[in-house]
Amino acid sequence: MPKIFLLASVCTMASQHHSLAYRPEIDGLRAIAVLSVIVYHLKIPIGGGSLLPGGFLGVDLFFVLSGFLITQILIREFESTGRISIADFYWRRAKRILPPLLLVMLASLPAAWMILLPSELDRFALSLLSALGFVSNFFWFFELSEYGAQSGLLQPFLHTWSLAIEEQFYLIFPPLLIILFKFGTVRTVFWVVSVGLVLSLVAAEGLTRFHPAFSFYAPTSRAWEMLAGALLAILRLKRPEALIGGVIERVAPPLAFMVFGVSIATLHLSKISHPGFVTLPVVIATCALLWFLTPHQPLTRLLSSKPMVEIGKLSYSLYLWHFPIFAFGRLSTVGSPTLSEMGIWVAATYGASYLGYRFIERPFRFSMPPMRFATICGAALLPIIGGAALVTSGTLQQTSKMQSLAELYGENEIDNKMLAQASWSLLDALSPDEDIGSWNALRPSQHELNDLWFSDAPTRKVLLIGDSHSKDVYNALTLNADLFPDIEVARFNIHRKSVPEGLEQLRNTPNFSKSDTIVIASRYYREYATSLERMLSTLVPTGKKIIILGPSAEFEAGGSQPLFDWFIQKSTGSSPIHTLNRIAPKYERPSSKSLEERIRLVSKNANVQFLSRRDLICPTLKECTLVTPKGLKTMYDDTHWTLQGAQLFGQRAAEAGWFSERLAIRD
Repeated sequence: MPKIFLLASVCTMASQHHSLAYRPEIDGLRAIAVLSVIVYHLKIPIGGGSLLPGGFLGVDLFFVLSGFLITQILIREFESTGRISIADFYWRRAKRILPPLLLVMLASLPAAWMILLPSELDRFALSLLSALGFVSNFFWFFELSEYGAQSGLLQPFLHTWSLAIEEQFYLIFPPLLIILFKFGTVRTVFWVVSVGLVLSLVAAEGLTRFHPAFSFYAPTSRAWEMLAGALLAILRLKRPEALIGGVIERVAPPLAFMVFGVSIATLHLSKISHPGFVTLPVVIATCALLWFLTPHQPLTRLLSSKPMVEIGKLSYSLYLWHFPIFAFGRLSTVGSPTLSEMGIWVAATYGASYLGYRFIERPFRFSMPPMRFATICGAALLPIIGGAALVTSGTLQQTSKMQSLAELYGENEIDNKMLAQASWSLLDALSPDEDIGSWNALRPSQHELNDLWFSDAPTRKVLLIGDSHSKDVYNALTLNADLFPDIEVARFNIHRKSVPEGLEQLRNTPNFSKSDTIVIASRYYREYATSLERMLSTLVPTGKKIIILGPSAEFEAGGSQPLFDWFIQKSTGSSPIHTLNRIAPKYERPSSKSLEERIRLVSKNANVQFLSRRDLICPTLKECTLVTPKGLKTMYDDTHWTLQGAQLFGQRAAEAGWFSERLAIRD
């Protein structure tokens, strides 16, 4: 989150040569922004969605405030002293950023040990190091871009991405100001900032359209927001009375406040191209509030009220504390969190923020001698870096959570990421020159593109195509090869977002040329379902036999755990594990059944064979198999099969006559 959080009374902060008048309404704006972000991250259910779906825009408000306030301080410093001290600037940043951040990290270490699984703890440790290096925006882009990545809401330090972006911006902006002031004037600064703003905005829009996930975390896509604040600061210092007075002064603040309110109440991150042009209304509204708010206005009095100012002063601490508390809370909750649990999280956030602000943030900012500051911060870094090193080196693996759940889970693997990784092991064994893992759900491997998997034996050559679900079917057939003696199996990954390109690549592979049967086995996302007819129009004319596998059954109990883990932790061993198979149909997503009928109809219209994957998992109306006869889990998330599940479902496929001549004739 932008360092503006750190400026509790930033307008009064400056060196002895360049003070600024305090504007309490800015604290009120920061309160509005941080409360928006907190409510957004709570995900309070309402009307099929969540309250304040656009609350993430509070971050953009903070970026504008940061650029505005820090630019004012830097220009005032130059006007008062004739120079800008880079050393002083970064020393002030360190005093404001590090103490609260290190405090939250230290408090999170024991919580992580007690709550996280080994794979989660490893990611947590790396996230601490990336946050300390202010590169967490790049870390989280790569981490969350991984196929099957855990929800961002469960990552305690995901929120530090914006701290990283701001620090990266301020590595460049103050030195740039020094150069511009050395060779130009304030007017020069104005025009350079203006050009930078436009270029960054256009770049943000373009990158968001081309690669929205990367654009969200890219400093170039956020720089224009801070530059908007910087531009406003330049105008404010040079022409403070411009447009002040008259109708526009009275109308602009409530109108701008309404724009921000409507935006956070209606915009959905998944449905807009953000950051970019769609973010402009919030940025312009923030600039209007900063420019036109004057002491006599009702909105100014509201924002300057004691509760708003107090929340604003705590905003940096509130932001730092809320995300790990919410993430640990969700990870500790069996099922969906209740409103009362959310209330406890909020109360804990406020309590920790208040205490941290009073006993750590303020003393370190205003009264801590430099040597003592460095000594304490250095001492705080030791357990953080040391603990992260122990985890990432593999020295520290068994967590408190693993120990507490070991008896409940018995022979079952507790950490589902381990099961997910194991599910790629059969394909990995075929590719000695490649490390096959979850990335193979996004693009085909070189082994799939270039090598022939089939022998010259007189067997039926079956080529599975699809995403990670085709991997599950490959495992099911391979683990039961003795039950399918008349077929050989190969696989080719086609991701849902690259179906046309994937089909073109497929047609040039040795396995496609050698195959006589093509089996489409995918998770039928919207893109795949709509592309299915195109796939058929490409594949059917080849003369190969085409088979469509229907969608897998999918389950959810709410919350962060797969249904198996939800049941075993909820029942705490009081119910036999196989009870889950009988109650599982109640937790099946309705879309599984309706989508199967849709895919079945597409198959019928195209006159190609259809086989039901769902029937392998739910053989009767009253039972779905999430537990094998030996008591092992069959799915490691809502939809993917473990190796044990694949083996069981492959046996059922053989019993159902999959790929047999009798079934082909019957169909």
